[in-house]
Amino acid sequence: MSTWLTILGMACVTYVTRATMLLVLRNEMAPWLRRWLDYVPVAVFAALILPQLLLRKQGDTQMLVLGPAIPAGIVAALVSWRTNNILLTILAGLLVFWGLRWLGM
Repeated sequence: MSTWLTILGMACVTYVTRATMLLVLRNEMAPWLRRWLDYVPVAVFAALILPQLLLRKQGDTQMLVLGPAIPAGIVAALVSWRTNNILLTILAGLLVFWGLRWLGM
């Protein structure tokens, strides 16, 4: 029963926060708010990807590791920026990652 109450509570909180913003921003958003919100996807993406590229867990601690994932991520980011093609981005990142692993990094 408490699981269902928790799910219902989370749904209510999500609905209230979204409905509030929709009601407040019924009209056109302020230009400064639009510019500020344009950076949210980039910040969220960086927060999700960078720990995966930089940190490795050993036991109970996380360590900064400079391995093949960093150059592969940089190459993938550059390919994505230049081509806007997700398939090429994935292939480029994987090829660099596998190549560096094959070389012993």
